Amino acid sequence: MQPVEEAEREGPRASDRVPPHISPLRWALWWVLLFLSLILFYGLFAPFWFGLRLAAWTAEFRARRQRAKLAT
Repeated sequence: MQPVEEAEREGPRASDRVPPHISPLRWALWWVLLFLSLILFYGLFAPFWFGLRLAAWTAEFRARRQRAKLAT
């Protein structure tokens, strides 16, 4: 245990500090950006990714069929 003088010199502990106030404007900006990014990801990127995967699956399926046809 530290003597009282040493503890006082160190200053307040991190757990004693009050978190800074975040303005309502910043909260609004945060939520708008989060909403837009979710729309961008789920509305555009996910369908694009699924379309690419479908094209790759179709190409692989056709290549397998062609290989099987050539083998016989």
